[in-house]
Amino acid sequence: MAKVTLFDLKEKMATLQAQISADAEWIAEKAADPTVAMTDINTKKQHRDELQSRYDMLKASHDEMEEQQRAAIAMKDGSGGGMTEKDVLVKTKASFYRGVAFGDKEGVKKTYTGLGAIPAGSADFGSGSNLLPSTLSSELITEPFEENSLRNVEETSQIAGLEEPRLTFAIDDEDLLEDVVDAETAKEIEVSSDVVTYGRLKTKVKIQVADTVVYGTDTDLVSTIENGLKSALARKEKLRAFAKSADDAHKHMSFYMVGIKGVTGATVVAAIMAALGDLPDAFRANAKVVMRSADWYTYVQTLSNTAGELFTAKPQDVLGVPVEFNDRATIPVIGDFRFAKQNYEPAAVLDSDKDVETGMYKYVLTTWGDHQIKLKSAFRLAIVAVAIVGGVATSATSAALAGEDLTAVGTFNTDDASKPTSGITYLWQYDNAGTWTDTTVAYTGYNTNTLTTVDEQDEDVKFRCKITYGGVSVYTNAITMS
Repeated sequence: MAKVTLFDLKEKMATLQAQISADAEWIAEKAADPTVAMTDINTKKQHRDELQSRYDMLKASHDEMEEQQRAAIAMKDGSGGGMTEKDVLVKTKASFYRGVAFGDKEGVKKTYTGLGAIPAGSADFGSGSNLLPSTLSSELITEPFEENSLRNVEETSQIAGLEEPRLTFAIDDEDLLEDVVDAETAKEIEVSSDVVTYGRLKTKVKIQVADTVVYGTDTDLVSTIENGLKSALARKEKLRAFAKSADDAHKHMSFYMVGIKGVTGATVVAAIMAALGDLPDAFRANAKVVMRSADWYTYVQTLSNTAGELFTAKPQDVLGVPVEFNDRATIPVIGDFRFAKQNYEPAAVLDSDKDVETGMYKYVLTTWGDHQIKLKSAFRLAIVAVAIVGGVATSATSAALAGEDLTAVGTFNTDDASKPTSGITYLWQYDNAGTWTDTTVAYTGYNTNTLTTVDEQDEDVKFRCKITYGGVSVYTNAITMS
């Protein structure tokens, strides 16, 4: 008879737990149904109680075996004496990672079995996927740890074959759907399936670890590998969630490629506010903004002359909703992020190989999962329209003599710095005893980009131009006439 291992016990416990949950759901559903005989309900209750007793016995055996293996690993070669539980965990993880690097399959299985990092019900069979959630301090100076801020606003799960309803509520009369949600959402649900099915798309992330680290301290090894793999996986998640081009198998993962409605504004904040206002009430109540920090600080700097207090204000204080910065969100995404989710299959595979020439060990983590935007109508994209972001005025001569022409040029936020062909207005102003005053028809070109000053009359007078586009105005530098 084969010896029962810790893995065997975990699998059996998971199976029993699923059966217990199924019985409990059946009892809850049938207890209120008068057509179901009480004898059937009592029989199901007895079956559930028997399963629970079996589960409790298995758990007792599981806990005892797990403790024995922990102690055996901790005391191996006498090195475990006086070690804390955290020290034992780090030492065991290090043994696991070294086993992967050296191809020691038996060592990998033995150390991983004793980690206790595998929760009951997990499909992780010693591959290492459940080691990654741990974070340990490091004495090494490693690459900066990269995070995916989307995880702060949308859920991440680890469920095999996950399926979820698009909406968490249901209504009896489909004709009334539009009364419960907005017309756009109702239409989306009507033309798509009621259930979101998460695919099993492969992702590989790789890191390189120097052999000096592999042979070094346990803490450095564990921290370097886990932080590196987490960083690589976070980067991969962001690249897919904010991709502007992808193949047919992956484009559904991106907020930019599923057809989310775009709302424009003259500035990034104007676009975000317009997008928030365009969201249906059901989604606006839980709305959040994901945007680049560079876009926010560029906006603040542009308005610094008239709104210097923005430098010290938090973005959510200005926008009225929580903000998450993400360096890949080149177009801000606004919406209820409960309707987007990253799911991974429980199983993952950790491999390693050594480059004998460089002495570097390559660790490769293979995962399977999917990112789904369950309702695109729960989101909006804040698109900045072509906007004027600055302006400069120059004189016909370097001396800026009175009677000469002054020319104003606006700067726009287009990629090639080109200006729109229409919609720009100009109005020249002059400094009248400390007050900027609009020029009139008395000046040639007073409302064009070129102003002709008046000789003698305009000596020592300062001029500037107000350039307006899309409801936003900027002022050029002031030029003093000689």
